[in-house]
Amino acid sequence: MKKRTVTIASEEIPVDIVRSSRRTVALYVRPGGTLLIRAPWYVPVALLMQFVNQKSRWIERHLASLRDIAPAAAPEMITDGSVIPFMGRDITVKVTAGSRNRAILRDESLLLTLSGETSREKITAVTDAWYHQQAKAFFPRRTEELAALHRTRLPEPRRVSVRKMKRRWGTCHNNGSIWFNRELIKKEPELIDYVIIHELCHLVHHNHGREYYELLGSIIPEFRKIRQRLRK
Repeated sequence: MKKRTVTIASEEIPVDIVRSSRRTVALYVRPGGTLLIRAPWYVPVALLMQFVNQKSRWIERHLASLRDIAPAAAPEMITDGSVIPFMGRDITVKVTAGSRNRAILRDESLLLTLSGETSREKITAVTDAWYHQQAKAFFPRRTEELAALHRTRLPEPRRVSVRKMKRRWGTCHNNGSIWFNRELIKKEPELIDYVIIHELCHLVHHNHGREYYELLGSIIPEFRKIRQRLRK
C-alpha cells in the first residue's frame, strides 16, 4: 500500500489506497487523522486524488472530530508498584491494607488503602475512581480560569462535566455545556489547556471552519504542534 498525501486546510494528510475487485470508490476518515480510499483496480490514482480534493470540506469536518481528540488505547490493569500517568508526570501506585478504600496523592506516589482483597481489578477500580474525582475537581476550575484569561474572545460555558469517552478528548454541545474525557487528566498541562481552549472556541464557532481555526490560532499560535503531541 503506497503512501500518498493530500493537502487539506494547509496540512498534509496521509492517504492510503486499497484496491480490489469492487465497483465503486469509497472514502474513509480514520481516527488519528488519515484517509483511506477503497477503489477498483482500473481507476487511475489521479482520478482518486481528484475525488479526494472534491471532498475536502467533508474531510476537514471529519478529520477535526477524529484527529484532534482521539484518545489513546485503554490502560492495562493496575497493580501494586505500577507507574501511571497523571497530568504529565509519572506516579507510582503503592498499596496497603486498611479498613476502607482510599486514594491519596503524596509527592510522586498514589497511596491506595484497600479493605478486603487487593486484586488487580480492585486496585484498578479504586485508581479509576481517583482519576475521575481528580478530573471532576480540575476541569471546571481550569476551564473557568482559561475563559476568564481570554474573556474578550471566549465565553464561559454553561456547564463543565466529565465522563469517560472512547473517541473524544472533549465535546461541546449547542446548549453551552462542555464535556471532557476523564482520561485527559493523564496528559501534560499544556495538552489539557489545548483541549479546553479547543472546546471553548466551539462556543463561538460550532464547526471547524476557517473562522474557528483563526480564533484557535489567535489564542494558541502553535496549536498544530500541540495537537501532534496529543495524538501520540
